[in-house]
Amino acid sequence: MAAVPDRGPATGENNQGWKIHPDDFIANYLPDQHPNVVYLLYEIRWRTGTIWRNWCSNNFAQHAEVNFLDNCFKARPSVPCSITWFLSTTPCGRCSSRILEFLKAHPNVTLEIYAAKVFRPLDMRNRQGLKNLAMNGVIIRIMNLADYCYCWKRFVAYQRGEDGYWPWRFTSYIWLNCIELYHILLGLPPLL
Repeated sequence: MAAVPDRGPATGENNQGWKIHPDDFIANYLPDQHPNVVYLLYEIRWRTGTIWRNWCSNNFAQHAEVNFLDNCFKARPSVPCSITWFLSTTPCGRCSSRILEFLKAHPNVTLEIYAAKVFRPLDMRNRQGLKNLAMNGVIIRIMNLADYCYCWKRFVAYQRGEDGYWPWRFTSYIWLNCIELYHILLGLPPLL
């Protein structure tokens, strides 16, 4: 999927093709749901000040993170930039290893990961993968309410009048996932 510069919210009936459908965002980013599709909304901030925003998802052959690394970051791999991902779930252990390989091959790239929920928190490979990412400088956080609003305004093809997305009803799930992620990063036993 080609990166497209941000063009702001959709107006009226004119949905912008590169943005995610509101129903897909809501269904996949709910922290109490575990759908089979993983979405990765991304921003690439180039040193020139340009920001690319777009999204990708998993497919039959690869997870969303690998899809991004293989298909969305081919444009300027040697140019310094910072990448921010808003994932519907944290990376699995294998994807964490792949991300580290990518970052070692691209020392001029920094990565921040914001996730809606922790993926299979009892799987020790996933736990170790997240710890390895954090130990190698990747910032990993669970999305908070402000992050949801930010994603809604920047990545979702919402219609006029739908510009205030605040997912209040699942704040307890956000906190549970935050605590679980902290347990993982601190090497504590699983919470969930």
